[in-house]
Amino acid sequence: MDKFPSTGYAARAALQAALVNEQMKDAGRAKAQLQWVIDHATEDGLQDVARLRLAAVLLDEQNYADALKQLEAKHPASFDGLYADLRGDVLNAQGKTDEARSAYKLAFEKIDAKSMYRNLIQMKLDALGAAK
Repeated sequence: MDKFPSTGYAARAALQAALVNEQMKDAGRAKAQLQWVIDHATEDGLQDVARLRLAAVLLDEQNYADALKQLEAKHPASFDGLYADLRGDVLNAQGKTDEARSAYKLAFEKIDAKSMYRNLIQMKLDALGAAK
């Protein structure tokens, strides 16, 4: 990462290192590595993945404002469902049930109908109950 930061290998190594640090419960290092990917990766897709993962770490830390800020970043439509789902998680953690429900509905619409991931989103919607 220091000697060849513009290579695709550096960004992928940082993502992998962040994963290891997340598993080792070293959120500080994981966040630094994910931020490095956001700041230095030359591939937009890697930056989008890093933003999602950083938002998840921030959610775990109950840093809801920064998590939502990561999820507001511009991203391709192919990531809409994943971003909306995680946004729903953050809003739900904040007790913003109606907003979380809306985010989960968007996620459900954007995730491929054949994806098993939709089942998880449906469970989240069911857990929130019907809109009032």
